[in-house]
Amino acid sequence: MDDFPETSAEPRKPWVSFALLGTVQLLLNASVSVTFAAGPAMQRELGLSRIDLILASAAYGISFSGLLLLGGRLTDRFGRLRSFSWGTALFAAASLAAALAPASHTVLAARFLQGCGAALAAPAALALLRAVFPEGRARALALARWGLLSSLGAAVGIVASGALSTWANWRWCFGALAAAAVAALACTARALPAVPTPAPVRVPVDLLGAVLGTSALSTLGYGFVMVGPHGWAATAVLGPLALGAVLLAAFAAAQRRVSAPLLPPGFLASRYRATALVCALLGPAIGAGTAFLLALYLQQLRGYSALENALAFVPYSAVLLGIGFVAGRIVARHGVRAVAVGGLAVIACGLFLIGAVGLRTDAPVPVLAGLVVLSAGNGALMSAAVVGAVAGVGEGQSALAGAVVNTAILAGPTVSLALISSAADARTATLLAAGDPHAATGGYAFAFEAACAVFVLAVALAGYGLSPNRRTRTAEPAAERQPQRSSTPA
Repeated sequence: MDDFPETSAEPRKPWVSFALLGTVQLLLNASVSVTFAAGPAMQRELGLSRIDLILASAAYGISFSGLLLLGGRLTDRFGRLRSFSWGTALFAAASLAAALAPASHTVLAARFLQGCGAALAAPAALALLRAVFPEGRARALALARWGLLSSLGAAVGIVASGALSTWANWRWCFGALAAAAVAALACTARALPAVPTPAPVRVPVDLLGAVLGTSALSTLGYGFVMVGPHGWAATAVLGPLALGAVLLAAFAAAQRRVSAPLLPPGFLASRYRATALVCALLGPAIGAGTAFLLALYLQQLRGYSALENALAFVPYSAVLLGIGFVAGRIVARHGVRAVAVGGLAVIACGLFLIGAVGLRTDAPVPVLAGLVVLSAGNGALMSAAVVGAVAGVGEGQSALAGAVVNTAILAGPTVSLALISSAADARTATLLAAGDPHAATGGYAFAFEAACAVFVLAVALAGYGLSPNRRTRTAEPAAERQPQRSSTPA
């Protein structure tokens, strides 16, 4: 059941709506990285242990990713606009609670509730976007720009938290999120145009699937988070990962037995969609991993302050923003496959420049240049990935598509931080044992070089997975390949 009035929208309204929905999506993704720069100040004031600080950063992503499928189903049941408003309101309230938190357990609870609100707002926002923009070129353009918001939001979170924690207090990082979310809520009624209301459908909620899916993703996320403080061989890591795998298998089995599953088994059967989702995972994964390792390198080895570290990511954000103005046209002209493959290749080049050139010579200029190159590739990749992931999805599954895409986007950073940090730590330990005086820099360089190799392999994967199916001759949707012939207000 949806709750839009049955009136027509002004011609300019779709892009006004995009601005509002995109702002909320940006806030939800900025909250993922808001503790990267503010973490040390939080640790000092609240007396957080290292694990407490890691959990304060991860609690948001764990609840966000774990509850997304349920959020998509609740959106189908209660309506897009209502779910979007409820989720944004909960996110705002939890952000304010985090800003006012007197102790560590309060911060953890607030961060978890932030993720709960985001899990309801994010799939509803993408469903609203698909409702606002009609099928065709305008929707493809909007979706391409939408794909940039995850990486851009993470970069904005780093820059804003670094500035606010330096000039004011870490609490303002969360206060700013709350204020912006409230402002977005206040504009919702005027900024979202009316769209046709579908016939009310009482969608059953798969409670067993919700419990199994949420438990599986949350447990796996916790296991990956614990790799940092404990290492891969620890019981605190292997136990949650094993339990999460069992719960995930149980979730998959349960989805085949219910009439209205949270994730219909056939939804991921498309090779094209599955590959696009892998691309949507890889973009935020390398963005978060790069931000994490470069923060350590710049602050611990180069002596940068938190603010200087944040300023180093301003060009990264600027390039992503610039890509946003041309991404839709590039995807429309060249297609999802070409743009995704090109984006992966550019990311690999950026990683090579950071690791093999900049870190190997301990020179910050190639490192920062590589960060800009990586940003350009990430912007292209995410623009294509989101268009490909929702291609061919019916309006009745738009919230589901939003939930699955956001789950992939959020899973990336959780997994990549565990993998890239453990690779750097292992290589550093080996170099220290060999007496290398530059062991830390060598460990960071190795991690980026290994990530570069992964993205070279991903180029081949995307080239195959996003190609037309030879057996069915299924090609990309025409809206994604159609050259631009008319202007659309941006």
